[in-house]
Amino acid sequence: GNLEVEGGPQEIRNLAETYEKMTETIVHDEAELEDMIHHKEVLLREVHHRVKNNLQLIASIINMQMRKAHSPEAKGLMRSLQERVISLATIHRGLYQTSGLSDISANELIPDIVRQITRLATGPGRRIEVTTKIAPIRLTPDQAVPLSLLVTEAMTNAMKYASADTGMPKLGVTLQTPAPGRAELVVRNTVATAAAEPTPPEAAGGTGLGSQLVGAFVQQLGGQMQVDALPGSYALTVQFDLRPLDEAELRHEERARG
Repeated sequence: GNLEVEGGPQEIRNLAETYEKMTETIVHDEAELEDMIHHKEVLLREVHHRVKNNLQLIASIINMQMRKAHSPEAKGLMRSLQERVISLATIHRGLYQTSGLSDISANELIPDIVRQITRLATGPGRRIEVTTKIAPIRLTPDQAVPLSLLVTEAMTNAMKYASADTGMPKLGVTLQTPAPGRAELVVRNTVATAAAEPTPPEAAGGTGLGSQLVGAFVQQLGGQMQVDALPGSYALTVQFDLRPLDEAELRHEERARG
C-alpha cells in the first residue's frame, strides 16, 4: 500500500514518490513483457505447425513419386529421401516437445529415430535385429540436429550392407560418454564372412551421397570419425565434445537482443 509519509521530511516524501513511480513502471513493464512472451509463443507454435505440415507434404510428394517410379534405382533414391525427411520430422517433434526448446535428451530422441528407420528399412523379406544403448545426454539443438541426421545416414548405410553367416543380421547403435563433456556414437553392423564386399564402399570414403552427408554431419558436430572394417563386423565411430547447454541459452539471448 501507500507509504504514510505526509508529515515526514521532504527527502522522505521524494523518496516515497520515486519508489511508487518505480513500482508502477516495474508492474507496467512486467505486463508488457508477459504480452510479448505470449505473442512470441503464439508465433513459435505457428512456425512449428507450418514446419510439421511442410515435412508431411514433402513425405507425401515423395510417396506419390515412389508409386510412379519404375526403376529400382529411382525407388531406392526416393526411399532414402523419405528416410531423411522422416528423420527431420522426428527431430522436429522431439525438439518441440522438449520444455523450453533449449535442449533435448538423447535417450528420447535417438531411439525414436532408430525405430523410424528400422520400420522403413525392414519388411517381410528383410529382417534385422536392432539394439540401442543411449545415455541420457542433454544436447543443444545445434548438436541434436546433425547427430540425428548422422544416425539416420549411418543406419541407412549399415542396413544396406548388414549380413550374417547364420541367423539375422545385427545392427547396434550406442551413444555413451567416455569422459565428462565428451560423447561417442558407434553404429555397428554384422557382415557375413562370405560377403563379396565386406566394406561398404560409400562409408569407406567413397563418393556416394551417404558418405558425403556423414562427413558433413560429423563436421557440424565438430567431431572425429573412425571406420573399423573387421572380419564379421563393420563399425562407424564418431567422437565429439558436448556443447554446454548454457552456451545455447546465451546465444539465444544474444539473438533476442538483436
